[in-house]
Amino acid sequence: MSDATVTTADQLRDALKSAKGGETIVAQGAFGAVALAEIRPASTVTIVGTAGAHFEKIDMRGCANLHWTGLSCWPIRSVAELSVNQSGQPGKAIPYLVMADPASENIELSNCIFRGRKDSDNHASWGPTDWQDAKIGAVILHGPKGIVRSNKAIGVSFGFTVRGASSEIFDNLVFGFSGDGLRVGGDNSVVIGNRVTDAVVIDKNHPDALQAFKPKELLKGLVIKDNVILEWTVRRDNPLRAKLQGIGMHDGPYSDVVIRDNRISSSSYNGIRVHGTTNVELVGNQVRHADGLRGQFPRIRLDGCSGRIIVQNNKAEKFVPPADASNGKPDYSQAW
Repeated sequence: MSDATVTTADQLRDALKSAKGGETIVAQGAFGAVALAEIRPASTVTIVGTAGAHFEKIDMRGCANLHWTGLSCWPIRSVAELSVNQSGQPGKAIPYLVMADPASENIELSNCIFRGRKDSDNHASWGPTDWQDAKIGAVILHGPKGIVRSNKAIGVSFGFTVRGASSEIFDNLVFGFSGDGLRVGGDNSVVIGNRVTDAVVIDKNHPDALQAFKPKELLKGLVIKDNVILEWTVRRDNPLRAKLQGIGMHDGPYSDVVIRDNRISSSSYNGIRVHGTTNVELVGNQVRHADGLRGQFPRIRLDGCSGRIIVQNNKAEKFVPPADASNGKPDYSQAW
């Protein structure tokens, strides 16, 4: 049972300002771009999108304890128009359909669909101009306790990003992307059970399925588990197909990292790369070549790591440095 039903952005904003923790707001209709500031109920308020509810963009600044579920989001205006910053000038950063700033916390997105364009189900037939038109990310949550759970991002630039501590990317699908599929940059965060497929190259960016980094600071306490990463699943003759890097921890420093039971199919050298990490576990990961080519790559590679290092029961074409006998070559007999 809902506590309020809204059909416009203004009604939604007013309902959120007066909502109490535990209440539910039902959103019906087309809302356009919604900007929210300092909406901070004492506990979680849930915003439920009904069938047909559409948002062009949601921008949250200084907000907390908001759970958005069942929304559909894609741009109506051009990406250039949506990139305008708060000063009215063209922004340099790639825009996102949903953004919460560092002053926002405990923001959750679940069971939503995010599209770079309304026709993103057809991204396998897009050319470079189409991908440029759809150069918008799905979700970026900068603050702590960001949760991205059971969503779909289809034909986007970047998929799902969490940058605050104690955040979660769980059980999402990223299908067709030109940036990175998933990004995590907050301490004590988890990336579990996601499926990331079909990266394209449209500029100088080299797509990673998953990147973890915190610029110029230690990133610690990560769990990356049970993710499926497939470089390509659609038409084989597409000239935009990327050599998708799998799990990338390229920068560092990092500490206390667990990477377990992930399955990665890639034609890049980097299946899993871990650099500059203190205390790392790589256990039960399967890394194989996207085209079934046996030999030297993709690799599981560790460099500059120290402390407690466990590399066990993984499968890859090559290990750098060489790993013990519990590790071996990948199995190509079963589809993922």
